[in-house]
Amino acid sequence: MTGRIRRHSRISVLTLVALLASGGCMTDSGKNDPLPVKSRDGAERSARTLIDSLASQYGLTADDKTVDKEFYECFGKDHEHATDGRFDLSYSARAEISGDEHGKALRAMRKKLKAAGYKINGYREKPSQALMDAKGGSDNLFVSVETYGRGNALVFSVETPCFLPPGVKQEQISAPAPNATPVAPMLAGEPAVSANRFPDNPFG
Repeated sequence: MTGRIRRHSRISVLTLVALLASGGCMTDSGKNDPLPVKSRDGAERSARTLIDSLASQYGLTADDKTVDKEFYECFGKDHEHATDGRFDLSYSARAEISGDEHGKALRAMRKKLKAAGYKINGYREKPSQALMDAKGGSDNLFVSVETYGRGNALVFSVETPCFLPPGVKQEQISAPAPNATPVAPMLAGEPAVSANRFPDNPFG
């Protein structure tokens, strides 16, 4: 399953009734599309390479001491769960830079991302309050660069789509029954967090 959801032609009500009556299977909405394959080390290298590449566009260096990374178990948009080791990664690091230069730095990074085929999803440029979101590249990464704290640094954040570890057979996930929407269990006081950080990807 990649970030691209299959486009299916609209099925008429009569056709749908006929399928159900004949025992025909409903589409699994892309849940079992082949996942991209990458190891955890490979995912981490991809995230850091992107950050270093962007930082270098303005002569910056990400500080290793500020790295914050976390691997997560993948869940589908309806909280589907698999046991084949699929994962995604959240990785961030900061680089020191004066707040009045944040806008200039983002302009250089935006140019780099566009040239690499990324789509810029959000952009704001204000003194000591800059923000850029983008998605794309060969690994379909989501990246954001924004003013950090009091404005003396930029924080680079990368989130990967759902990856399947190398050498693992992808588990096939059953589609939910018609009109049934599984709900993720939530503990009292637990903050509501989307199970799927990539809305256009059924798994990841």
